[in-house]
Amino acid sequence: MAGLAIGVLLLCLVTLAPAPRVDNASTTWFPGEDVRLEVFHGFQQEFGADAALVVELEGSDLTRLVIRAGLLEEELAQIPGVARVVGPKSAFATELQILADPELAKDGLRFVGWAFKGPLNRSLKLLEPELRKARIVVLVDPGQATTQARLLECIDEHREAAGLVGVHLRAAGQPLVNLELDRAAELVERESMPWLVVACATLLLVLTRSLRRTLALLAPVGLCVLALDGVLGLSGVTTNLIVAITKPLAFVILLASGYHVLVSYDDERRSGLDGWEAARGAVRDKAPALCLALFTTAIGFGTLATSSVRPIQTFGWLSALALVGLGLPALLLLLPLLLALSGPPSSVQPSRVGEFVARLTAWSARHWLPVCLLGAALVAGGALGATRLRAQPHAIRYLAPDHPLRVQHQELEASGVPLAQIELVVRGPEPLVEDADLLARIDTWSRGLAELPGVRAQVSLTLLLREVGYRTARVDSIPAAFLLEEILERRRADFSPYLADGGRALRISLAIDTLDTEQLDRLRAGVEASFEDQLGGSGLELATTGSYDLLLRTQDSLLQTMQSSLLLTALLMQSVLLVFLRSVRIGLASLLPNALPVALLLAILGLGGVPVDVGTAMTAAIALGIAVDDTLHFLWAWRKQGLDGAARGTARAILLSSLVITAGFLAISPSPFLPTRNFGLLCAAAMLGALVGDLVLLPACLRAFGCRPARREVVQERPSASGLSSGLGRSVDPG
Repeated sequence: MAGLAIGVLLLCLVTLAPAPRVDNASTTWFPGEDVRLEVFHGFQQEFGADAALVVELEGSDLTRLVIRAGLLEEELAQIPGVARVVGPKSAFATELQILADPELAKDGLRFVGWAFKGPLNRSLKLLEPELRKARIVVLVDPGQATTQARLLECIDEHREAAGLVGVHLRAAGQPLVNLELDRAAELVERESMPWLVVACATLLLVLTRSLRRTLALLAPVGLCVLALDGVLGLSGVTTNLIVAITKPLAFVILLASGYHVLVSYDDERRSGLDGWEAARGAVRDKAPALCLALFTTAIGFGTLATSSVRPIQTFGWLSALALVGLGLPALLLLLPLLLALSGPPSSVQPSRVGEFVARLTAWSARHWLPVCLLGAALVAGGALGATRLRAQPHAIRYLAPDHPLRVQHQELEASGVPLAQIELVVRGPEPLVEDADLLARIDTWSRGLAELPGVRAQVSLTLLLREVGYRTARVDSIPAAFLLEEILERRRADFSPYLADGGRALRISLAIDTLDTEQLDRLRAGVEASFEDQLGGSGLELATTGSYDLLLRTQDSLLQTMQSSLLLTALLMQSVLLVFLRSVRIGLASLLPNALPVALLLAILGLGGVPVDVGTAMTAAIALGIAVDDTLHFLWAWRKQGLDGAARGTARAILLSSLVITAGFLAISPSPFLPTRNFGLLCAAAMLGALVGDLVLLPACLRAFGCRPARREVVQERPSASGLSSGLGRSVDPG
């Protein structure tokens, strides 16, 4: 009855609970405890959006170019969620009308060309008639997934239409990257996860030779994984790239744990018990180790809930809930029920696999010294790799090198188009626009910022005022003080994105190259130094902010989370091992085997130059969780049955389940999304590392530390190579 109740509850979560919403908006990833986040939110309230994308059009015919640019700019401005569009048509409406007329365009450029030499176009390069290029900058309100989708749809439509008239269109920017991240998260659900399940199910069929037995194991595990969406939907928490990893992770760990129950059940059936008795026997045999392993692993993943990055927080508590809250009852109640109803096991005996594992573990125990030294050397290599870890500097590199958006991003970046920006806010005690001299000093300082390394352009209130002066008198300077009030009032809508707090706060947007954290820190230091040098003592305050800055901090926080959570997870898991196994020696003996898969991953990441991103940041903690899970199963069996008995039973299940799960992880590695691909490959490597640690290194470490099982094992003397056998039982010391 309890098993049926668990099944009904999981079915309700799968079928009745609302589906979670996918959200990969920039603000979703910002570290919640970062003081810069409060500054950024204040900036958004005062000035609005800062997430920008850039569209560049290039063609040989100027008339066709400006017509396509004008049409695209008009349509982009009408999309809900677009805060502001700056392009040739909004900046040079009259001039574009002339250039768009085939009869006037040829001679018209001689009369209106001066307009494109003003400060605004020199800074943003909205239209370069000589180069036949036009550029449109689109600012998008935060968290607008539908806006991002509509933007891409609009750009793709115009790209096709522009191509028909010989105009090449390229677009890049964070809003489009966010859209691709959303699609990548959905791709995990639609393609990667199904491939993982298919690969695991296929190997299970090969190993069990029974469709009913395979379904009996997959059903409770699958229900637990599908129920996670219901948990997220009921709690109102959104899913994204990191949270989506919870499903494959929960699937493989629960599948491995459930496989131990299945193997124990089959062994009980082969000993002559009926289905229900075998199910009860399997639960009695595996429940202690299963509870200890899943609780320990859940504690490890639960530590990630302390992260300052919200998706990692969700990943932490959701993983712990999947393993203990959903998985443990399903494996101890629902799985035995289904196994009892699945009929007798295959008549094929697993003696060959058990014999192989027994010989392997016995060999390791005999050659414990070189095995331990080799394991220590591998762990030392992982420690060296840990010192060389680096964060992925930009989310655009999450996309495959041949992805159209990444290709366009690199092309625009190579041609000098700035695709990132930081925001500066200059604040004074009184309205700055009322002090013409101070405004002029701010203008001089902001113009000099364009000379700093990495800065391509700057847009500010003073730049727009200088453009007004240029368009009226062809002089690149701020209009006279007595005209400022009238100009500001007449063009309030144009200036409002750069003026706030009753005129006391001015916004300066710096368009910059794609910088890493160190480069951005140097740029910030240069900005602050120039501000202090030119405006120090004037009573003004400077604040730097922007979503790009926070996104870089998020990338660094992923690396910091990986390091801190790994240390905390290791300490907690090892403490649990010491407490529940009640042996300091056994706890110490398990250190090196559990560290091996983690060291393998750190070596690949650090020495192999693989950057830490949303896919790889969790792999070290996952590797440790997988290793400890299998180690606990092995040690629990070893204490009761000795080395040979544990090898022929539990270790056999560890070997076969590890191969199944490795194949599952490899099945998602062809994903075009690089974090998913790296996640699959690294987790497959972790599984193999954990397998070697448990079957080769752990027996050697147990021998090295002089550990003994709870009782001495009795094994039957087997025929020697000469074919002779005494047939007598003998007591052996597995240590």
